[in-house]
Amino acid sequence: MKKILVFLLFIMLVLSTSAHATLSGDVTGGGNFSNQVATDNGWIIESAAANGVDFWTLNANAGDTVSIDISSVIDFGISVYFGSVMDDLGFAFNNNADFTDPLSGQLGTYIGGTNGDFGVAGSLLSLILPNAGIHTIAVGGDLGFGASGPFNYDMNVNIVSVPETATLLLLLSGLLALYFTRQKMEP
Repeated sequence: MKKILVFLLFIMLVLSTSAHATLSGDVTGGGNFSNQVATDNGWIIESAAANGVDFWTLNANAGDTVSIDISSVIDFGISVYFGSVMDDLGFAFNNNADFTDPLSGQLGTYIGGTNGDFGVAGSLLSLILPNAGIHTIAVGGDLGFGASGPFNYDMNVNIVSVPETATLLLLLSGLLALYFTRQKMEP
């Protein structure tokens, strides 16, 4: 009985470490990033199996505007979620609605994405993030032919942050000080 329990624990340990895949990377702060996907339809069939979809993490503030532009030989679909994905080894996600990461159990709350229609270039997305914290960007081919890659892509992420409240208050107080100083100087 002990041997069976030890064997089961060993199998669980191996499966848990092999099922946890490394995400494509962190795009916090924005910039240019490159990677590849293995198929041209992973985003449409909503499967991260065999690198059909790449997941990128982003730590951002509420109100930040995020623009994602992907250039590649194939059309890409892009979805953004509030929450973090830990497992990109083959679970199904939803490219236009909430989904639960099976490894972490954390809900990925859908914020926005491209429409994924065939023939429509799904390579540009711009949206305002409603929440502060970790976000997940899912990118993958949206052609629908199921052709095997690899398909290289370059992704430009641009983040425009909203000014902090303290910065706005400082600017406003400076403008008010200038106004009242000018009022005192006028006869």
